[in-house]
Parts: sequence; C-alpha cells; structure tokens
Amino acid sequence: MMETRLTLLWLSLVIGLSLVLHRAEAQQQTVPQDSLRQEENTLQRTYEQNIRNSAQLEIDGLVVDETITKMGRDFYDVFHRQWEAPPMAQNFTIQIKEFPARGLGALIQVTVNDQTILEQQLQPRYDIIEEIATYAAGHAYEFLLQDQLQRQLEAEGKKARELF
Repeated sequence: MMETRLTLLWLSLVIGLSLVLHRAEAQQQTVPQDSLRQEENTLQRTYEQNIRNSAQLEIDGLVVDETITKMGRDFYDVFHRQWEAPPMAQNFTIQIKEFPARGLGALIQVTVNDQTILEQQLQPRYDIIEEIATYAAGHAYEFLLQDQLQRQLEAEGKKARELF
C-alpha cells in the first residue's frame, strides 16, 4: 500500500515536471533566421581560418631512420644525439639509410634533401660507429649552412659561390 502511494506520487511528479517543461518550451521565443545565418557564417569563417593556419604549419628538420640492423640503429642514435640544426635552417629532410654489405659490416648512406652527402662502410665496433656518426652530423650541418647561404645569394640575385 505504501509502495502504491509512492508510485502515484512519483508519477504525479513526473507528469507535473513534463507539463512545466512543455509550458517553458511553448513560452520560449523562436530564434530569428538572421541570427542563425550570422552564427553559421561566423562558424564558417572560423573553420576557414583554422584551415589556413594549418596549411602554414610545416615540419622543419625531419630526420628519418631507415636502418635495419643494430649497427645502423646505433649509428642513428648517435647521429640524432649529436645533431643540431643550423639556425634559420628550414624545410629540410635528412634520411639515414642502411644497406647490407659483405661480412659483418653495413653501408650507411646519409641524404639531405635528396642529395647523398655521405656513404660509409660501418664496422660493428661502437667507437667507430660513434666517430662516423659524429662526422656525419657535422657534415650535414655544414651542408645545410652552405645550402642556406646559396639560397640567400640566389634570392638577392647574386651568383652563388662555387665549391671546388
């Protein structure tokens, strides 16, 4: 009997609440179409601005690891630790590729912007790997500095320096 009263009380509360909500919805004013269009235009402009901002985003200084053995991975790790991009260097990609060689060695190739700057035979000794990786990082740094200088000279309309 007590449960029946509680159920009836609960039903009357639910019905009363739904009537209150229905009246509140009926009393709300409708939103004019012009304000909806303005809101839609604002959202569209914001969306287009976000697209323009993301198009300006570039990844500068990508170092790609294409090694296949532990020797190659060690070379990449040392190179990456030693590597620091020159100031103002933009839009470059460094690829470190490894090719199998005879015996226990491997051939490492370092490419900057699709130009091979170093090909070297690797031995499985860590001290040699470390020395070659440090040399490769320095060589890539110098290459990017020369490339940046050449781009600046070309932009100014001057003849680029020749390397002998």
